[in-house]
Amino acid sequence: MHISLSKFLQLRFNVLLYLIFGWNFSKRYIFLFGRLYFFLNRREMRRIKNSISEVIGYRAQESNIRAITKKVLNGILSHYYEKVFIAFEDTNKATKFLNSNIISNDLVVLHKTLLKGKGVIVVTGHYGAIEYIPTLLAVNNFAISMIAKFKTEQLKKKVFSQAKRYNIRLIDGEKTGNVIRTAMRELKENRILVTECDEIEEWRPSGKEKTSFLGKETALDRTINVIQKRTGAEIVFGVIHRYNMNKYKLIMYNYEDMLQFVQDLAPASVGETVLKFLERHIYTNPEQWYQWKKYGEIGMPPIAGTKTVKPASLPLLKPAFGKAP
Repeated sequence: MHISLSKFLQLRFNVLLYLIFGWNFSKRYIFLFGRLYFFLNRREMRRIKNSISEVIGYRAQESNIRAITKKVLNGILSHYYEKVFIAFEDTNKATKFLNSNIISNDLVVLHKTLLKGKGVIVVTGHYGAIEYIPTLLAVNNFAISMIAKFKTEQLKKKVFSQAKRYNIRLIDGEKTGNVIRTAMRELKENRILVTECDEIEEWRPSGKEKTSFLGKETALDRTINVIQKRTGAEIVFGVIHRYNMNKYKLIMYNYEDMLQFVQDLAPASVGETVLKFLERHIYTNPEQWYQWKKYGEIGMPPIAGTKTVKPASLPLLKPAFGKAP
């Protein structure tokens, strides 16, 4: 029976090793088995490389594609490490790590937006250190709610336990009857709801609104639009850019600032705006996105007669990605 890398790394035996031997060992262990996994699963590795080549290949030589693919692989394994670290590390030690190693000046964006009293939807993606976002916000005294699904029951129990320690309200995406209604109730308490806009397999496609994402035409996911329209909640885009596994930066934009960056695309809705904004981050730093193996699942066939937008034509985003601040 085939077991995914994520599930393997979360097995009880492996978790025990992490806790006994510490996080330096855990990092080496995860990267060792991760590289072995991708070496043995050539089909998955080829799918990732082909996706990268299709999206950015028009401007990159084969050697550059290989280099980017290697960075993407490192990013995927870094993500798996960050997932188990934040789930199983002592809360006091994890808090110290987050506050010491993540530049988080952009928290001011959240402070200002919450003053409007309508709740805030923090929209992120499978980019950088996504696992650190809710915990970083929680340890900085923000009231956080989050919809979550888990690949193993063990991780689910541990994360729910950890969430209570950080005062994060987790909404079980598999057992909650009406997730959208629950999410709206959280926002009406002027809380922050953290959600992702690129959870491709979870999209609820709109019957009317279409868009393009990384060069592919697709029906737009309507979830964010529905929640925002019914609650009037503010929208903030947020990611944590990973420079290395000890140096990160929180990047946040309010909705008005996002519109300034994507005005040339004239997005039709909130949902399309945040997806386009994430897209520009991925074009600029493809190694930070770890959904490449699911790229082929995006909506419909590529748009006929169109080309992917070149990053060189995009307005610069902050910070200058890939460079230390």
